[in-house]
Amino acid sequence: MGEALEDIVSGAIAEWERLQGDTPDVLYHYTDVAGLIGICSARSLWATNLRFMNDARELAHSRKLMIDVLGEAKTQARLPAQLEVIQEIERMILSQRVGYPDFYSVSFSAEGDLLSQWRAYGSSGGGYAIGFETAGLVRPPSPHPQPRPFLHRVIYEEETQLRTLRRTADAMLALFATVDPSADLDESRARVFSSLGELVGFTTGLKDPSFAEEKEWRAVYVIPHGEFEGVRFRPSNGVAVPYINLTMGIDEEGRLPIREVVQGPRVDSDTGVRSLELLLASNGYPDAAITASSIPLRA
Repeated sequence: MGEALEDIVSGAIAEWERLQGDTPDVLYHYTDVAGLIGICSARSLWATNLRFMNDARELAHSRKLMIDVLGEAKTQARLPAQLEVIQEIERMILSQRVGYPDFYSVSFSAEGDLLSQWRAYGSSGGGYAIGFETAGLVRPPSPHPQPRPFLHRVIYEEETQLRTLRRTADAMLALFATVDPSADLDESRARVFSSLGELVGFTTGLKDPSFAEEKEWRAVYVIPHGEFEGVRFRPSNGVAVPYINLTMGIDEEGRLPIREVVQGPRVDSDTGVRSLELLLASNGYPDAAITASSIPLRA
């Protein structure tokens, strides 16, 4: 059973990697001026716990997909062992029960000049898109197993999302069709749920098609359930949001792989360029290019 479950997880990872396509040379992280200053000076990025992301629709969409696929699987189940595992997974998802790992994510975009992002980050005077060399965005050292791909493209096509989830569900059904009806299912069930956290992790890269314009990529760092080393909290909308500092891609001089900074359409061009030149040079990035948004958005 254990080896078969590992094969299912490995198959899901392989399928996920096939969906990624080519990685852009540069990925952009949108932020406000406070975030820009913090990233440049601290030489790290904040990875937020995905359960506390700004838009609740993100996890709601993937949860709905999983429930739909499990509902299909229940109609195909022919044995008690199959049905029992499906129902237990369904209960976990519906109750959002804690037990699988926590996923911390930094969001990037393949586009550095998006109207939707400027509207999100430019309300206080102007947003910025920090362009990172993708080859430098490597996973930081971790004391925890990190089996899933670190940097991945978000999948928006619902047909693709469902096909990927169905393949995994079908593999689970086939596996539990082989369980001896007289066997104690406790051990098998424990092994399933030890693997479930990794499979759930892939749903963090599934988003509602309405977000497709963002062309999002994510760097995802995994922390096992019940461990809190490195976890910090920041206030947001009246709650304490957990995050971690990721110092990924640090070079020999301790710098992030910043290639350019795009200043949003609400930033005064001349003043913005001068301030960026000083900010970047003082933090070790004198060669980073500075460009202005081409979108005519005004306050």
